[in-house]
Amino acid sequence: MSIMKLFKTRYLFVLISLYMLLGGCASRSYIAQSNVAKSYQINGKTYHTMKTVNVGHEQKGVASWYGPGFHGKKTASGEKYDMFDYTAAHSSLPLDTVVRVKNLKTDKEVVLRINDRGPFVGDRVLDVSLTAARELGMIGPGTAPINLKVIKPGETRLTSKSSGNRLAKAEDKTPKPFFSTKRLWLLAWGKD
Repeated sequence: MSIMKLFKTRYLFVLISLYMLLGGCASRSYIAQSNVAKSYQINGKTYHTMKTVNVGHEQKGVASWYGPGFHGKKTASGEKYDMFDYTAAHSSLPLDTVVRVKNLKTDKEVVLRINDRGPFVGDRVLDVSLTAARELGMIGPGTAPINLKVIKPGETRLTSKSSGNRLAKAEDKTPKPFFSTKRLWLLAWGKD
């Protein structure tokens, strides 16, 4: 093998190695909202996502919660669903929108980040994570009448999972309780 050919091969190997190394270190800091459908159809019903939303936008309706069957699965935002995080699914609000949700029966409130689409059952307006459902006092009944209010609109681009998941937590005034997994499940199913 000639020296020039050897040099080109090594040079190419170094470039590919650097590309893979740097590409592997990069996080998914931004997911373009253009990758998110502007409208979509589920069970014959068409949903239209909002391009923008104003701070103060409110919506009343029924919320439900989702947990174990979806834990670890990919959400509409591209991140994995974590039922222990402060997140929610909404059919039309821009992804990464932060909302304050109030249970109208118990007056309990929680701050959540929209990272998924749903719910697709009846006229429900919001699906909340297990942790949010626990704080709102809706684990037992499964649903609750709520009022949601936008406190931070979704951005044109979604932040990375590492920074985005902390957004709702930073806004929330109520500290997130620490439970062992066993204790959390006992509390979730009303066996305090």
